[in-house]
Amino acid sequence: KNQALRENVFALVVCIENNIPLMIIGPPGSSKTLSFHLVANNMRGEDSTQEFFRYFKKVDVFHYRCSVHSTSNEIQAVFEAAKTRQKSNRKFNLNRSSIVYLDEAGLTEERTESLRILHFYLDDPEVGFVGITNNPLDAAKSNRAVSVFRSTPSLEDLTVLAFRWLQWQEHNNVLTGQLQLYIQGFCGP
Repeated sequence: KNQALRENVFALVVCIENNIPLMIIGPPGSSKTLSFHLVANNMRGEDSTQEFFRYFKKVDVFHYRCSVHSTSNEIQAVFEAAKTRQKSNRKFNLNRSSIVYLDEAGLTEERTESLRILHFYLDDPEVGFVGITNNPLDAAKSNRAVSVFRSTPSLEDLTVLAFRWLQWQEHNNVLTGQLQLYIQGFCGP
């Protein structure tokens, strides 16, 4: 029921399955990281517990959390590890896909150009790529990937997310009302 989450999941499944680089851009709370983890934990190929995901490739995630101290060598090492795994998957004819996941990609320092290495890996991708960031990257990087822009989540989306996250059952109207007040207090304008 959370629109942002559903759209992110859709983009992730399509892009991962088809090896299309993807950037999800939006403010905190717009389900960027949650949607990636949901997809990565469910895209298990034939081993998936959800029948829908059994039709897709199994993913091997190569995670890198960016920071102001990130270097192009560190990012390159993650891509190279993913490429090595992907070559092995192909050699043994495994229905698997290696994915590089850059979390907080926008935190890198522009002056150090640590993300410039993405140009090489995204022009003719040998492995999947998903970048999550609060702010758009420059056009030279963003133009090499599908970009999904998220707006600030609505109070309704945050409420749905909180109820699902807490696995809340709406059978107790008093507690449900209190929970909605908490959500409004933390997430409202």
